[in-house]
Amino acid sequence: MIVKVRGILLRFTDYQNEIEVDGGTVREGLTALTERYPNLGEVLLDREGSVRATHLIALNGEKLTLDELDREATEDDRVDIVTAISGG
Repeated sequence: MIVKVRGILLRFTDYQNEIEVDGGTVREGLTALTERYPNLGEVLLDREGSVRATHLIALNGEKLTLDELDREATEDDRVDIVTAISGG
């Protein structure tokens, strides 16, 4: 699968915005990504290893809930990681 990283998270992936990872599910793909870029894992995941609420994960454009991260993903699928922006 291809994981697309945007915004502030790019600095944790050496500014690579499309990263090919292995995994049979979205969660496995995210695990592979954070193993490759450990600093990203510290920002993307909480202490229990769950995706932080400030990040949105989408599979082929469809927003996933945290309970849906075990959805099957193939090498042709695209996973987007988008970080919420706050400000005033």
